[in-house]
Order: sequence, then structure tokens, then C-alpha cells
Amino acid sequence: MRLRVHVKTRAKEIPWDQVIAPGRGIVYSALSRQVPQLGATVHDNGWGPHRMAPFGYSAPEFPVRKRVRGSYVAGGAGTVEFGSPIAEIVEALAKDFTIIPILDWGGVALNIEAVTHLDPPAFAFRRARFRTISPVAVKSELTRTPTGSRSGGTWILPGEEGFDVALSHSLRRKAETFGHGPVTLEAITWIGPQRSFSVVGHGSDTSSTVHRGKKTGAPVEIEVSGPPVALQALWSCGIGGATSAGFGWVMS
Repeated sequence: MRLRVHVKTRAKEIPWDQVIAPGRGIVYSALSRQVPQLGATVHDNGWGPHRMAPFGYSAPEFPVRKRVRGSYVAGGAGTVEFGSPIAEIVEALAKDFTIIPILDWGGVALNIEAVTHLDPPAFAFRRARFRTISPVAVKSELTRTPTGSRSGGTWILPGEEGFDVALSHSLRRKAETFGHGPVTLEAITWIGPQRSFSVVGHGSDTSSTVHRGKKTGAPVEIEVSGPPVALQALWSCGIGGATSAGFGWVMS
């Protein structure tokens, strides 16, 4: 499930270090107000056997504005999307966004005009083509712990050796996180240009310490197969790593 939040702003641009980073805090603030126990559990422990943050989001988009080199142009009407396979999370966000009048996107005021629910495609043929509008990066390996699998190793970028193997593993782990699977990466059909964005996240899977930094990735288009409910879960929260930091958001 997803929410499309329709917004307006008088700002002419969003600073590059705030294009993606604010969304994570907006989600956790909404959960703390609407479902504080669930919000604390997700923040401290993640979700499912791999303890992942079970949500994703997009950067704000303003399609009628002309692009300006070196700037992330804003202004006028736009949209921001949030999503999760967990219905309680989506409903909590929807409720919060009907109460608060503004999304504070890193100091840029996005006035909330409306909120629309988006249901995932049916994926009746058990196949999907996902193209992301934000970069994707994945960890190159996993380390095992007594309580489950944790992300380890180094980040690997689309196009680098081993990316397909790492992404296949990431997709399977995401499906398992929400109780679904198996899913199979059939092909990587497109890789876009690399770009770095500022993100906010935990220092490690076992730490509640928040860290800020740059993460580099590239948008991709992939073909994947699996149970419809597993494909719907991937569509709802994004693919690859750092989806709770705004990476790997799939086009609607």
C-alpha cells in the first residue's frame, strides 16, 4: 500500500542535502503520534526475521517546474509518496497527514492539499518490472547472528561486479521480512546514472544511534518473479538497501 500526498510550496528549490533525508524522520514522527508502541518497536527492532525498517518513500516531485542544472527545483503543486506492506503503518501515516497541515521537508514547507491511497498492482502473472526513481545500492554480503540475518559487508553499486547476486539476495530477504517468497531476479534491464544523496539512518542493525552521511547509488529497472503478494510488498516499500532512507523507490 502507498500514500500519495499532494502538496504545494512557495519554495523555488530544495537543498540537495534535504532532497531525500527528511522523509525518514517524518515517518517516525507520524508513527510516534498515531501508534507510538508500533513506532518504537519498528524504530528499535525493525520488522520480521531480518529486522528491516518496513517502509519507504520518495523525494518530493514537482513535474511542472523546469529543471535547472545543479538545483533540485520545487514550486507549486507536487507530490510525495510513502508506502509499506504493513497496513497499520500506512493508515497511521494517512491519519497523521490529515491532521498536520504541513510537511517540514528539511526546512521547506510543503502544504498538504490531499492524501490519496494507492493499491499495488495485482501482479496476476507473477512477474513485475520495477523501475526506481531514486538510487539503489545493496550490501555485498551478509553476516549471520543467533537472532537472524543482519546486513554486513560493503555497499555495492549497480553495474559493479556482483551487484546482481547481492540484489537477488536483498529481494529474497525483503520478501521473507514480510512473510512471503520466494522471489527471483530475472534480469536487470537498465541502469541509470550514479548520484549521491544525504541520508539519515541507524549506525548498525543493533544500534539506535542515528547517523547522517552520503550514500551513492543508481536507479535501475529490473524484472522479478514471485508470488503476487511478495511483488506487492516490494512495490510498497522499494527495492535494494536503505529504502527507509528514501533509496530504491519504485515508480507507481
